[in-house]
Amino acid sequence: AISGAATTLALVSAAAVPNYGWLAAGMALSSVGYAVQTPAGGRAILSRFDRERGQAMGIRQTGVPIGGMVGALVLPLVAVHFGGYRAALLVAAAMIAVLTSVAVAGYREPSGKRPAPVRSREVWRGMGVLLRDPRVIAVTLTSMVLINAQLALNGFLTVTAIDVVGVTPEAAATGFACAFAAATFARLFWGWYSDRFMRGGRVTLMAVLCALSAAASLCCALLHPPISVLFVPTAMFVGFSAAGWNGIMAAALAEIGGAERAGSALGLTMTAIFAMSAVGPVVFGAIADASSLDLAWLVTAALCLVGVVPVLWLNAQHRRAVEASA
Repeated sequence: AISGAATTLALVSAAAVPNYGWLAAGMALSSVGYAVQTPAGGRAILSRFDRERGQAMGIRQTGVPIGGMVGALVLPLVAVHFGGYRAALLVAAAMIAVLTSVAVAGYREPSGKRPAPVRSREVWRGMGVLLRDPRVIAVTLTSMVLINAQLALNGFLTVTAIDVVGVTPEAAATGFACAFAAATFARLFWGWYSDRFMRGGRVTLMAVLCALSAAASLCCALLHPPISVLFVPTAMFVGFSAAGWNGIMAAALAEIGGAERAGSALGLTMTAIFAMSAVGPVVFGAIADASSLDLAWLVTAALCLVGVVPVLWLNAQHRRAVEASA
């Protein structure tokens, strides 16, 4: 409720005054409100589901690509025909307010599963424990790598399609929409897969997604006019891998933190992810401007391969712990 209310008010405020600085401030405040919903939602899923948490979290995370598709279809039309970006912000605010109201009215906390209230000092102490947990460290580092590939998809896929591959804007938009559709399916599929085949090993699955994202980014670097017909399949491959990991991350962290610290675990990792989100696109764009989009995609592919390292380190830590206990 707090997340939806804060985001709605921030967008309404951003639309109130036609000034760029005011717009930037409003969007910054909306980001603060938006960030609240991830730990709260992860905690809610953990409370409701004892089994099949990966699939449940995957269903929840489909809201992101579905929201992206709806926004891409609706908000530009509103801006063009009904008063510019300010009208689009107001429509977005109204959508958030309605959906938040539905969620708040429909959700019921399971009886007996709500932890007893604790002092803030104990929460901070718990966060300190989580910060030293190798599993949290591995998930966070791998997520920081994967978010770069996801943001490259969001910000530079259509630019690459038009400027490098040579497709029309309409074809680029089609590929972009297909990437979101693939991401929606991926979040459901990977959640289902982790529940049945990777219980307790979701972090390893994130390493697999890093490798797939590296391959997808490499495809983007190699895609040129002679094979432009492969743009849509490539876009879907990027969406399936680079934007399909979020539910796995959230489920893994919720299980690591347990019922008492699920929100803290998600909050810590999301803080690191948002920090990387502020840096990654700037670096990608700087490489593209200084050299080429091809090189920027190659660097993204190499970085995705680095994301496998935290999982290898975690497995080594686990082996040492087992040997020490034996």
